Amino acid sequence: MPDKLPPAVKQQVFMDLYDPVHTRFTRFCQARAYTNCEAKDLISETVLRAYEHFDSLRDHKAFLSFLFSTASNILHSKRRRSKFWGIFQVQDTSQKFAGRNDGELSADVILLYEALHKLPSEQSEAIILFEISGFSLKEVQAIQGVSLSAVKSRIVRGKRKLARLLHDKETLSLLEGSQTEEEQFARLSTSATISITF
Repeated sequence: MPDKLPPAVKQQVFMDLYDPVHTRFTRFCQARAYTNCEAKDLISETVLRAYEHFDSLRDHKAFLSFLFSTASNILHSKRRRSKFWGIFQVQDTSQKFAGRNDGELSADVILLYEALHKLPSEQSEAIILFEISGFSLKEVQAIQGVSLSAVKSRIVRGKRKLARLLHDKETLSLLEGSQTEEEQFARLSTSATISITF
């Protein structure tokens, strides 16, 4: 286990690592949570938990992965608990977004988020990290802890499912002409991407 840093040094080092990724991390949390309140709670809880366990981080180069893994673990844990205890009834996804004002999200973005929440978790996370949060493939690879080809595969498979859910014929036609997922990823990368600004 690494040596513990003095509190003032620990806080400064943590913030030096966190500040450059704050905006992209916020976008990730907003895309993964159903409401703004849940997103703010996720951000706060993740930063607090990451700070509390910061001394266990052996290599500061792994901070990005450490932070996003912490957020993903919190989300998975909350969703598992809510299913187990039945605290929240499974609702229509549009009702989950009712907490957001119409001025906050356009109808297209709400449809996109509804579709994203229908994808397998690893595909949804890969798309959110790469397309919405703006992380590079290498950064997504580090965060998800898988190979680069697995990241590309998750993005292609997720976009294919999104295209079907959203009846996006243009994206589906891009995917039809390609034989491998690598070729499909290349074709998707040269076309328009999801662009959401919060």
